[in-house]
Amino acid sequence: MPVSLVTGGAGFMGSHVAEQLLMKGDKVVVLDDLSGGFVDNVPKGVTFVEGSILNHELVDRLFRGYEFEHVYHLAAYAAEGLSHFIRRFNYQNNLIGSVNLINESVRHKIKCFVFTSSIAVYGRGQLPMREDQIPLPEDPYGIAKLAVEQDLKCAHEMFGLNYVIFRPHNVYGPDMGFEHVVPQFALRIKKAAAQHPSGKVPCNFR
Repeated sequence: MPVSLVTGGAGFMGSHVAEQLLMKGDKVVVLDDLSGGFVDNVPKGVTFVEGSILNHELVDRLFRGYEFEHVYHLAAYAAEGLSHFIRRFNYQNNLIGSVNLINESVRHKIKCFVFTSSIAVYGRGQLPMREDQIPLPEDPYGIAKLAVEQDLKCAHEMFGLNYVIFRPHNVYGPDMGFEHVVPQFALRIKKAAAQHPSGKVPCNFR
């Protein structure tokens, strides 16, 4: 049975990834420090480990203990605008933690590292966005994500680590918490509709 590690598996996206892997027949280990996720999100049937990707000793024990074939890295502290003011925290969580996982993935020769990057790597003013565009991040969060992408490229060229990168933006779906962008936007529309039922009053939903 293939064994997969899902970081951030107690969060919105990570819990769905873990669930799909279970349905595929994988044994799934979820690593999450619960700073942004909830234990209730973790699907039944996975092995849940509460801990941080910054704890390289814990990460090392997990890789040695479970012999992962795939790593799905979704753990992150997503705060684009705020990242200007929490630089050290941002780079520790979004870059150094990712490097801990990449190091162990190289050492243990996993089959593929799947990284959830961000549309923040593109910066502003590059519309429509395409994968062949040169990334120009404008905040430390986007810089950290791009740095991980580049480190994966180096790890592939030097050690043969296979990887896949996703750059999602404002993902939404079942079981999403109201703290996310799309639910917040929907709530503001609902509030505006209640205040201005005629629909003729211009509204700014920012």
